[in-house]
Amino acid sequence: MPIVVQKYGGSSVESREQLIAVAERVASLRSEGYDVVVVVSARGSTTDSLVSEAKLLATDPAQRELDMLMTAGERVSMSLLAIALNSIGCPAISFTGSQVGIITDTKHTDARILEVRPYRVVEELEAGHVVVVGGFQGVSTAKDVTTLGRGGSDTTAVALAAALGAERCEILSDVDGVYTADPNRVAGAVRIDEISYEDMASLARYGATVLKEDAVRFAEREGIAVLVGPSDGGGPGTIVLESPDAAPAPVTGLTLLPGADLIEWPGSLEDVCDQIEELDRSVSFVASTGERTVAAVDRRGRPSSSNPPSGDAEVRPVDLIAIVGPDGGTGRVAGKLVRVACGLGTTIAAISSAGRATVAAVRPEESERILRALHAAFFPATTSSPRR
Repeated sequence: MPIVVQKYGGSSVESREQLIAVAERVASLRSEGYDVVVVVSARGSTTDSLVSEAKLLATDPAQRELDMLMTAGERVSMSLLAIALNSIGCPAISFTGSQVGIITDTKHTDARILEVRPYRVVEELEAGHVVVVGGFQGVSTAKDVTTLGRGGSDTTAVALAAALGAERCEILSDVDGVYTADPNRVAGAVRIDEISYEDMASLARYGATVLKEDAVRFAEREGIAVLVGPSDGGGPGTIVLESPDAAPAPVTGLTLLPGADLIEWPGSLEDVCDQIEELDRSVSFVASTGERTVAAVDRRGRPSSSNPPSGDAEVRPVDLIAIVGPDGGTGRVAGKLVRVACGLGTTIAAISSAGRATVAAVRPEESERILRALHAAFFPATTSSPRR
């Protein structure tokens, strides 16, 4: 039978009622003639709570032990869903990431998948079971439990879909697709029917939380189309694939990445290259005038042991706004961004354009106002999809 891999986010399995609803949806899919593999995240804020408990005991907990602790949340979700499925007459069995053969490198709390050996999954599907897998986790080549970092359950689902030759992979949560901007911040944002791997990866890199960038890149390498949609099946969602059918708009979407730092040093790139190498966070861009050099870095997930930037560095908190699409990295887009910001009487601290994205560092207190104004400028008509 054809295989479908579904991933359910933690907000979809928080309560007993939600667990039963997911179980009924999975059972319905199986009754349509599909073999079903379900990947689940930890319920609600379980992972954050576990990490907080660890930090009450140690300021900088051992990364290996954090991995052991954090995987507990997914184990609870997977076993409860398997119990729910069995209770409604749908045979199911739950497995951890290591049990289904997800092999990773040895980096704790942010491991990368090296290989998937899904032998047990295949055996259980052939035996007529739905297979429920704890997301976000695997086992390293050193035989330690590892976790895959923020949004890692998405990557688990895509990796399993690739290894199993699944017909499709569905990432299901409390959002109904990918939007031109975060609809919680921009009232006029509209859902995108189809989006390319490249644009989805860029949106994920700069703040879109509906799908992790690693999962997008994995899907791209394996040629797997991914549906991002609502867990209740109440909408068509967004398809992430190589090339959308409709002619792409110049700009696909905008994102806001809060919680960044703009680090500025006196001197050229050559003068401060050692300091840049010391940065232990994700670097969004580096720009230089020859006399001054700036780097925009993501403050989220910063290790507690991080040292402040060395040298005569000035550090300012900023938010990053990205404009993504086929023309996203062009001067036309960058110029429009500057005109919109100037029209609002705001200041852009730094800007970088490359490839399919222009990224601007702005003051946190002004970021949402700039984001809304930019969305209105790039998507003046909000009654239909910008891809039509």
